[in-house]
Amino acid sequence: MELTVPKVKSIIKHYFPTAQSVLVSILAKDPAELTIAEQRVLGRITGGNVTGLTGAQIITLLGGTSRVFHVNAFQYPAPGTDWTPALTGAGLAQNLAAKKVWLPFNFLKVGDIITTYNLVGDVVEAAAATLDCKLVQINKADPITTADITNGGMTQIVADGNFDSTVNCDDTTVATDKQYTLEILGTTGASDSIIVMGAEVTVTRLI
Repeated sequence: MELTVPKVKSIIKHYFPTAQSVLVSILAKDPAELTIAEQRVLGRITGGNVTGLTGAQIITLLGGTSRVFHVNAFQYPAPGTDWTPALTGAGLAQNLAAKKVWLPFNFLKVGDIITTYNLVGDVVEAAAATLDCKLVQINKADPITTADITNGGMTQIVADGNFDSTVNCDDTTVATDKQYTLEILGTTGASDSIIVMGAEVTVTRLI
């Protein structure tokens, strides 16, 4: 009896059609092909299948931890006429339209991953108060450019009362030649006022 053995190269080509393919076991079944994007590490986090890990998952495996930082060092474009510094935070008086104040993340290290932030404060709404906020990345360029972080915008606040609004932005890895800040936009009507105490920012950081 004559036995024919397939060429090893053909077998490899069958199972690995591209350079980005590997074989993994899918829930104890037969191995299946998995295509891995560039600069990804294979692993398995708390159940499920072997897959390409995200940057945040890799940092967790390496001993990273989630930390919450408080920021309240506002930057005022027109203090005394628009947003005004106070003991309680940044304040916006009545009858002011579309006024901006900025809240930089001045605690970051390269490699940190920004995951969420909470904006905290109080609105006295008697007429038409609104409050918006978004996370902005500032980029070294000539001229300097800015880009809104995906899903970094807060749901507009219009109701009277204190607020602690959570924004679950896309995971954003802090890189050199970039800065990160909250751009806060407020509008008040007659007898309205807004106070923003600050923000609580959650990052994943390698210890």
